[in-house]
Amino acid sequence: MNRTVKRSVIPASDYVYQTLVGIKTLCGWLDNPSLHEWIEFEADDEPDASGLDDIVMQRMDGQMELIQVKFTVSEFETDYALSWEWLTARKGKRGTSLLEKWTRAFFRVGPGRLARAQLITDRRPDAEFAAQLSAGKVRWDQIDDSLRQELVLHAGGATKAEEFFERF
Repeated sequence: MNRTVKRSVIPASDYVYQTLVGIKTLCGWLDNPSLHEWIEFEADDEPDASGLDDIVMQRMDGQMELIQVKFTVSEFETDYALSWEWLTARKGKRGTSLLEKWTRAFFRVGPGRLARAQLITDRRPDAEFAAQLSAGKVRWDQIDDSLRQELVLHAGGATKAEEFFERF
């Protein structure tokens, strides 16, 4: 199937997708208003959460919940799969991968203060990534040693990588 998507549609679609995730989050808060003290979208004023800041929630017990939302208009194309390559590709001025950004935010907030951190995406996992998933989490023990070593570099160490994937 050859479909052409205008470049201007991509950012708009991304914001719509993120907004829908946000609306679902707000509806959950309405169902249980005593759970969260506040919820913020695009939480740029929460420096610890920077990198995992699309939706940030402060629970009544002081714990934080962080949601990163990623959208692609071509979720069925293999080039846009949820893959290790996508997560570890270095982008931007500083050459930072998504995994680096996310693990930094995870540990800045601190595992003791973090109730939940997650990625919500429409990307479909490629075969390799899917083989290492169980109940929506990466099974660190299922990752082969060479890939594990690469992920350790992006996460800032073996202990950090293992803890991140255990909880993200």
